[in-house]
Amino acid sequence: MSTNTQDRIAINNAQIVTVDKSDSVIENGSLVVGGDGSIRAISSAPIANNAAETIDARGAIVMPGLINSHTHLAMTLFRGLGDDMSLEDFLARLMPAEVRVLNYDAVHAGTELAALESLLGGITTSLDMYYLPEAAVAVAKSSSLRLQTGPNFLESDGPEPLKFADRLKWATKWLEAPRDTIGTTGWVAPHSTYLLSEEQLRTIADLSAKFEARVHVHASETVGEMQLVAQRHGGRTPIQVLSDTNLLRRSVLAHGIHLSDDDIKLIAQNSATVVHCPASNFKLASGIARILDLQRAGVNIALGTDGPASGNDLDLWIAIRLAGYMQKTNAKDPAVLPSVELVRMATINGARALQLDHMIGSLEVGKRADLIVLDADSPSLTPNFDPHTTITTCVTRADVQHVMVDGKVVVRDRKCLTIDRNATINKVKALGKQVLASVNNN
Repeated sequence: MSTNTQDRIAINNAQIVTVDKSDSVIENGSLVVGGDGSIRAISSAPIANNAAETIDARGAIVMPGLINSHTHLAMTLFRGLGDDMSLEDFLARLMPAEVRVLNYDAVHAGTELAALESLLGGITTSLDMYYLPEAAVAVAKSSSLRLQTGPNFLESDGPEPLKFADRLKWATKWLEAPRDTIGTTGWVAPHSTYLLSEEQLRTIADLSAKFEARVHVHASETVGEMQLVAQRHGGRTPIQVLSDTNLLRRSVLAHGIHLSDDDIKLIAQNSATVVHCPASNFKLASGIARILDLQRAGVNIALGTDGPASGNDLDLWIAIRLAGYMQKTNAKDPAVLPSVELVRMATINGARALQLDHMIGSLEVGKRADLIVLDADSPSLTPNFDPHTTITTCVTRADVQHVMVDGKVVVRDRKCLTIDRNATINKVKALGKQVLASVNNN
């Protein structure tokens, strides 16, 4: 180590769950974050350093930050307005309210609340799909939440409001902008195959190809969606439509519940990711995703919360637990989807979905320091015989003590350092009155 380089942070006495290729766990480990925000060293022995700060983990689990691979962050504004109804009924209630309420300031406020909830819960990266994404990018910069997002597409004008041709112009400007170091601008987000025509989907595919942008899209979430897509697109499934319109390659598919064997083959052949959102899927009674079949086909599977209007919260620990329990029960086999695989779904698989696995998703030398320190004295994490099992069956958001993003402490002792908690909550409380009025007038 150069004596001229100041290390940022040293973490000692940690049980480091690396999520590397071998799923290594380092007992009594040390980790040093270099001056550039990357992990400079990890070892089971003390590491010489000149860090400005030292954290004594006191035996606690230190692990990669969680990656929320499908969400609609600013839907915090509509939390709890669509309960006890189908997805179709929920959308019929929600979408008119969005048109009435949403503008840049509203999306900024809703996203800021979501960023606060996410960071406090150990989520360091989110793949967002929502209106007015410029507002979400602004929140990401001020809060240090690592964000992936891009222009969205649907037939209706939406809250922006933009007709499809104008959306194309807006998206082109967005994608022409210089890419930042985490690729924030490199996404397009067609809502779904049931809210867009084949011609529109092909146009989006051309735009994506021109700028080498990634595709984030809802696919095969409900029986109702499958029927709508079949009616609109000549009997095809959403996956077949995405394949035929050149949108499936390396895409990120939200939900992927109602998949045929041929759909799964197409997903695997196109190196697409399925993002499993079990809390939302269970709450809306959408169905049980074929996670084990997808795994057998070699498909990358990540985890998401969906939006906090349909899933009601941004809690990936619940998603981890439900994903495992659901598949075990459905397969009638408690051995399927073991804890190690669930931890990977919430971390490195999400990084792979976002094509950021060279930077984040595991704790390895050279990667960015996105990490969580759990509470060493949590009653619910005691005793801790197997950290992977502890993570997937015991940890809650209350156990997250410290959080780092890009080598910067953003949560210390359960307090977010980058967002004004009271101001953010009060903004959304005030907006709540407008939201309620918009729903009542619908």
